[in-house]
Amino acid sequence: MTTLGFYQKLAGQKRVTTRTAAQLAGVSIPAASMALRRLAADGLSTPLKRGSWLIGSAPAKSGALVTAAADPYVAYLSGASALRLHERIQQLPQSQFAVTLGRPGEVKMAAGRVVLHRIKPELFGGYAYDSRVDGFVASPEKAVFDLAYLAAMNRSRVSGSLPETDLKGLRWSEVQKWLRRIPTPRVRAAVAQALATIRKQNADIL
Repeated sequence: MTTLGFYQKLAGQKRVTTRTAAQLAGVSIPAASMALRRLAADGLSTPLKRGSWLIGSAPAKSGALVTAAADPYVAYLSGASALRLHERIQQLPQSQFAVTLGRPGEVKMAAGRVVLHRIKPELFGGYAYDSRVDGFVASPEKAVFDLAYLAAMNRSRVSGSLPETDLKGLRWSEVQKWLRRIPTPRVRAAVAQALATIRKQNADIL
């Protein structure tokens, strides 16, 4: 089967495993793996993680990149990535910081690197679609909360510090609403401390 023929067999698929691609194309798993690598060389597929592939050209915008990396779960830009979009920090993040209900991990694509952080369902929210990035972005308040929460939980070695951040006008009452959603007092106290540290570090530009 030609590479083009293989690609046509996968038409309409957004993300596949090597096994699924083999079944759709009617070829062996090794043959499918080789064909997917050829598609990747032509820019028509992107390896996401072992045995998982994004079909079609890799998205260029950061929001779409995050959506593709987290598929089939919803994910949104948060932390420094969201704060950069909200013009709260000037420094350009080296990777896209994203929050998801799916598995955490790092996905490398031609257009950039996405780091997915898992958060509990009761804390998942506070985001909206942003056409600038063709994806979901956390509000400034939720971006700060997510960063503090993940740092306090020591998830993926997230640092609770930020580059110089403009927190003027940040609705701390909104941040507190998310804090109150944490059911465990010990965790809630740890996140509150992380938030206090962020606020203190940027007190001169509040």
